[in-house]
Amino acid sequence: MNLNKAIFVGNLTANPELIHTPKGTAVVNASLAVNEFYTAEDGERQQITTFIDVKVWGPSAENFAKLAKKGQEILIDGSIRQDTWEDKESGQKRSKLYVRADGWQFTQRKVATPEAPALASLGSRAFRSQSVCRSCHHGVS
Repeated sequence: MNLNKAIFVGNLTANPELIHTPKGTAVVNASLAVNEFYTAEDGERQQITTFIDVKVWGPSAENFAKLAKKGQEILIDGSIRQDTWEDKESGQKRSKLYVRADGWQFTQRKVATPEAPALASLGSRAFRSQSVCRSCHHGVS
C-alpha cells in the first residue's frame, strides 16, 4: 500500500500571487512557515522553523489568492510532489519538493478588511476548500 498525505499548519510568509497556466488553470505558489518548539538540555525553549512550498490549483487557488494574506495561520491538506528541471547555466538536473494542496482552511478568525463586503457577496459556494462563517462569510476554523 502506498500513501502520500501531508497536513501542515503554519503562517504564510508572503501574500499569495495568482498565476494562470497557458491553458488558463489558476495556480497559487505560496510558502508556509511551520514552527516547532522544544526545550533544550539547558532548559531554554528553542524554535525550529521549516519553510514549505505549497501549490494550490483551480478555483481553490483563486479563493486562496483573494482571501489569504501574509502572516495568516492556514491549514494545508495535500500531498508531497516533486518538480524536476535542468539548470540552464550548469546543465545539471535539479529538483524541489512541494506540497500540492488538496484543501486548505483558516485556523483563526480572519480580521475584517475593507474588501470583505465584496467577498461576502460571493456566498458559501465560492469557498469550496475552507470553512466559512455563516453570518459573515469569512473563512474560519
